[in-house]
Amino acid sequence: MSPRTAMGCLSIPPVRGGLSVLFLLILGSVPFGDGDQGVGFRIAVTLVMLILGSIIWASTVIGFHRDLREPRRLGEAVIVANRSRRLAIIVSWIALGSTVIGLIAFGICVSLDAPGGVLAAVMLTVLIALPTATALPWLSRRYADGAGVVAVSPSGLTITRGHGEIRDPLPWEGIAPVREAQCAAESLGRPVDGLGARVRWRPGAQQAVARWAEEGFAPTAAEVHALRLEANWSPDPEALAPSRSGRWIGIASRVWALSACILLLIGILAVIAQGSDSWWIGLLLVWAPVLGIAILAPRLMRLLRADESRSATITSQGWFDILHGQGLVPWESIERIEVLERHTVVITWPDVAPFRDQDLGNRLNRRLEATRIGSAGAVPSAGPLVREVGPHTLPYGPETRAFELAAEAEEVGGIDVRRPPTFFEQQARWPGADPRP
Repeated sequence: MSPRTAMGCLSIPPVRGGLSVLFLLILGSVPFGDGDQGVGFRIAVTLVMLILGSIIWASTVIGFHRDLREPRRLGEAVIVANRSRRLAIIVSWIALGSTVIGLIAFGICVSLDAPGGVLAAVMLTVLIALPTATALPWLSRRYADGAGVVAVSPSGLTITRGHGEIRDPLPWEGIAPVREAQCAAESLGRPVDGLGARVRWRPGAQQAVARWAEEGFAPTAAEVHALRLEANWSPDPEALAPSRSGRWIGIASRVWALSACILLLIGILAVIAQGSDSWWIGLLLVWAPVLGIAILAPRLMRLLRADESRSATITSQGWFDILHGQGLVPWESIERIEVLERHTVVITWPDVAPFRDQDLGNRLNRRLEATRIGSAGAVPSAGPLVREVGPHTLPYGPETRAFELAAEAEEVGGIDVRRPPTFFEQQARWPGADPRP
């Protein structure tokens, strides 16, 4: 099975859920299994199950959380008013916890030959909790959406009044004054006749929508964080602060991958040391975990040391890169700086010595692409929406706020800065322009 096919299978919820159940049962049964296997063997198998199972469990919990998460998305828009389903969310999380505990307990009970009554009670708990955790998030979301939702985006206010009924957004300049009321239908008035009476605003949403209808759509940083809007919808740079959860998820994923490579290396070395008939197979495969460790360990260290608030600095000599570890780039080496939707890229002249990406994995990928395409020049370099360092490009995401340095670079270094008008600048110049960024 190819990696793409394997990932496609794992993305199917029933397959992912079935594997999660299987790994939980194994995790409960192996540590308390047959003592003839030895403590060392059982510890090793448990560690392997934890490493392999953790990515499956994480994927399952992420999918579970996606069905329960508030606010949800409606296409490109963010829902700011909907029918509450707080009780269903609480029950769903309790059911998920009961399922996990019940499956592990069932594996332990089977291994210890527990009485039939105990096994029946544990199995009954799992049989009730598992369908509840599987079906209730989807059913509660469908039930809540039946009353309609209100969502916001730069295009305007999107309103649904039932399952699958999505209308074109109402432009912000065409929305009547929004009244003070907890119920969305009362606040918005006649244009939303039929919106359920229990469709309520999220905290702070009614005040924000009222202001946008009057002044135009320009969320503040506080509104972006409170309503979980897209950061690039706000003209306020403070809205670009990276989330801590995203950083911790990145750290956890790299720790998992690094641990898997280390365990795989230990297993291969153990097979080679035992001198079995197939030891030469381990010798042929030992390069894979070694290469994985060489790539993942520096990535983890860079992420732990990352300070995206100091991505670069401006000096009289040139642009000093901190984020990618490239150091000083003299002004005479820079052809231009491009800023697109706050994604910033510094581009040097073709005859300047190319940058060397500090990431071994990126360098290997570029070599493979160049070999496959047949020409190193045919490989697409990093652009404004790509984080990889190109031979003559240094990219910076919006959260680094490198776009604020571009204006200073234009003044200090005389560098050409290309900055297409943003959505908010277009609206200021031409109020009737297409509101889509």
